[in-house]
Amino acid sequence: MNTPGSMIIGWVALLAAGGGAYYYAKKDIDARRRAQELAKTRPTEKLEWWQRIEQENNTGEKSSTPNTGQNPTNTSSSGT
Repeated sequence: MNTPGSMIIGWVALLAAGGGAYYYAKKDIDARRRAQELAKTRPTEKLEWWQRIEQENNTGEKSSTPNTGQNPTNTSSSGT
């Protein structure tokens, strides 16, 4: 059975690891947002999911064929 001291050490380690992960993830996300804003690629208005789909369909950005993850220029069936 765990002693109270070992339980405290475990929880402190868990909280420290979670806090560190949050800190570095937040820094990465903020840096990405700043880069998008400088490149003028960050959207200024927040849309609902259905509004984004309508906007993509209206502007023709979305192609009619689904993306299967394959290179469209590679039409060979040999796989080599």
